[in-house]
Amino acid sequence: MYVYSAVGGVCGIAADGNDEGKILWSTSAWQHPVVAPAPVCMPDGRIFVTAGYGAGSMNLRLSGSGENFKIEVLQEYTPKDGLSCEIQTPIYFKGHMFAVLTKDAATMRNQLVCVNPEDTRKFVWTSGQQNRFGMGPYIIADNKLYLLTDDGTLTIIKPDITRYIQTDQVKLFDGQDAWAPIAIADGFMLVRDSKKMFCLNMKL
Repeated sequence: MYVYSAVGGVCGIAADGNDEGKILWSTSAWQHPVVAPAPVCMPDGRIFVTAGYGAGSMNLRLSGSGENFKIEVLQEYTPKDGLSCEIQTPIYFKGHMFAVLTKDAATMRNQLVCVNPEDTRKFVWTSGQQNRFGMGPYIIADNKLYLLTDDGTLTIIKPDITRYIQTDQVKLFDGQDAWAPIAIADGFMLVRDSKKMFCLNMKL
């Protein structure tokens, strides 16, 4: 199924078969005026949704099948209390989630964090006050987490689930609102800001 987070709530939509396009379940428990990050669906039926502008985040759990799906709210947090994201979707990796906190996260604003999905108030580690990343995109490839800041700086981080490990950092360009997703294919990386797009050769 497709899981979609929208202004009016969260829903699951059949992706194939005779029911393709049918709404299988929905909940209006999550309602916010601006929703950019996509839901994060985990193997145990847990669904994490988040948004900026003070929305915070919510943990849901989906159970059942067919005509008997059930969706329940497990936890809901403000940006100061747990993981929340402004634009980018958190990455689920090795049973943990990696994401950059919103500007509403008080002293931890804009830090990269690793959290336990069972309780997204539990930060396994943070990047610290000296390492803040704005609202730029991030992606994991070849066991490296690539993170682009708003101003065009690319940071390479080992996606370790025990501690923050930064391996490299380079200023690529003088960026302006570099928020678009990173794309990687065939040894090349595409990054962009609001004005220009750049292609990086990762084979060198």
